[in-house]
Amino acid sequence: MNDHDEALNIVWVADNASLASWCDYWAELPVIAVDTEFIRRTTYFPITGLIQISEGEKAVLIDPLGIDDWAPLKALMVNTAVMKVFHACSEDLDVFDRLLGVLPTPFYDTQVGEAYVSAQWSLSYVKLIHEYLRIEVAKDETRSDWTQRPLTDAQKRYAALDVVYLAKVYPMQVARLKDKKMLDWALEDCDTLKWQYQMNSDPEQNWAGVKTAWRLSPEGLTLLRLLFLWRDEQARKEDVPKGQILKDRTLWSIAKILPTHHKAISSAEEITGRQQRLYGETILEKVAMVKELSADEYQSPLETPLPSQAGELTKAVKAFVRGRAETMGVAPEAMMKRKLLEPVVRHLFDGSAIDWQNPAMTGWRQDVIVNPILDKFKTS
Repeated sequence: MNDHDEALNIVWVADNASLASWCDYWAELPVIAVDTEFIRRTTYFPITGLIQISEGEKAVLIDPLGIDDWAPLKALMVNTAVMKVFHACSEDLDVFDRLLGVLPTPFYDTQVGEAYVSAQWSLSYVKLIHEYLRIEVAKDETRSDWTQRPLTDAQKRYAALDVVYLAKVYPMQVARLKDKKMLDWALEDCDTLKWQYQMNSDPEQNWAGVKTAWRLSPEGLTLLRLLFLWRDEQARKEDVPKGQILKDRTLWSIAKILPTHHKAISSAEEITGRQQRLYGETILEKVAMVKELSADEYQSPLETPLPSQAGELTKAVKAFVRGRAETMGVAPEAMMKRKLLEPVVRHLFDGSAIDWQNPAMTGWRQDVIVNPILDKFKTS
């Protein structure tokens, strides 16, 4: 324990009335730091073990096992006058979506901010706290079971420090971002994280991302989509990880085979006897549905990977992004992630349309990096 721990003021909240009272208190503040502890080893949905909130002085640990009226916390999470500060928030978004049915608004992610402040990408919480407060944070409770009760004092301290320190770092980081005139950029990226989370949660947006899906025939693609959507629904229903229903590789293999009887299903990659018993009939039903469609109702072929001839262009565009990021003192991945780079290169290479609906392609990034890439490489 160090000096910072000794003064730690931890409050345990395990009933509806106390939660409502604390939410009233937080609703009057401009900023709160928020974190969650959960487990998700054998389930589709995260099981919330703890929610931590701090204004920098008191660490309030909310016990979800003792609360059934979440309306005050839900109202706080969408209270636009209160900034919610997280670090590496993608899984926390999932917790709040599941528990409250809302995503925190507005919210700020210190991991995103640091990519602009010090050009460090995906900086860990431990390193962030050391960078700003010169404090060593022990991460010895990371793998704890947060649903067990009672929690140990060590668990409570670990959970509390996560938010107390975060609340202290936030104004320091924001000041540095303002100095660089990049606070709006970081806030824009935090909004994009929310959009990205919603896209990732929608199986309709993700089925075509199955590895080498582009190799499948239009008929096979149509089956892949049907199976992918069904698997997501089934995993939610059973509350198990999607891979426990069927792995991506198995879905792809079934879509390639287009099996019309049980024996054909058994030749699919990585399928178990149990999976075949449980889901074989459904698979055959989906195949039958596809067989009833006419060719013009099949999925359109997917884009093939960029050919090797585009390699030099890809390298040149990456180097351009790196150079621009270095000049501005930000992480190259913050300037432009690899996932965004490919559609831009593809557009330059063969004229494919750019998806301007993606908020990561618009806003500051469009003026600062996307348009300069298009201007520089369009005619070269």
